[in-house]
Amino acid sequence: MSRGDADIRRSPHERTCLYAGRHGYLNPARTGVGRSLEAVRVAEVVVMRSSVAARRLVVAGVVGLLMIGGAQAVSAHRTALSVEILSEQALLAPDGRTMTFDLSTVCDPQWTIVEASVSVTQPQVTGTGSFTPNCGRIPYVVRATVPATSGTFHTGSAEATAVLIVKEGRTKQARDSASLRVRPDVSVVLADEAVLEGDGAVRVDVTVTCPMSAVGQGGQVRIYDGAVVGTGTFGPTPCDTLPHTVSVRVASSEGSFHTGSAEALASASITEGGDFFPGSDLRTIQIVLA
Repeated sequence: MSRGDADIRRSPHERTCLYAGRHGYLNPARTGVGRSLEAVRVAEVVVMRSSVAARRLVVAGVVGLLMIGGAQAVSAHRTALSVEILSEQALLAPDGRTMTFDLSTVCDPQWTIVEASVSVTQPQVTGTGSFTPNCGRIPYVVRATVPATSGTFHTGSAEATAVLIVKEGRTKQARDSASLRVRPDVSVVLADEAVLEGDGAVRVDVTVTCPMSAVGQGGQVRIYDGAVVGTGTFGPTPCDTLPHTVSVRVASSEGSFHTGSAEALASASITEGGDFFPGSDLRTIQIVLA
């Protein structure tokens, strides 16, 4: 899995921490206060063996440094408005109607958000959407989903633009543009109920949706009812942006399933251009009598 794949699947909190760490925003040595404190530590060593007058002179100098550092810190703490497209890849919804990618924003929570928009263009396809900035003095990661306003999106390349306009007495604007690789996503949805058959196996429906550019590879369902576990497989489903439901029989070599709640995991995969893309659905289902 590439760094782009790994980043886009992290939670917003994980992506924010990772981004801040990479760019040094969590390192106090990069701030004016950090440098001023270092100056204080150096000055303490200098004055250890100095006369009283010299100590007073050095202390006055240190106070001056602290005042300058404090002014720098205040200046540094004036939040700079910015928006950046972080993702190198965008996830294409199975029906082609939306694509999703990550942004980072820096803005003051006291500012009024006038506009926070994203737009995407592909040959003969355009899309425009909005996002909700997470304002703070360090970059926070937010996920943007852009709906197609004409046609449907497809895999390949896309041009994206993000705009963030705020009002702080006067109107300020930040903008970023980037090229994205649009990759397919596969949707896998389990039914909430499975039917217990006479031989102790269960049958459950799975719905798979994938974009037209991909090729379905089939998948499997695994069920655990607290006593026995079993697995069932299903073949490839068409990739045509439409949902396709298959009935999957799940049997266990450990014995019969029982009615009641059970944990179920359905997975399916698709390929495109030699690349492999998985999807899954994990949920608690109910096993009921036929």
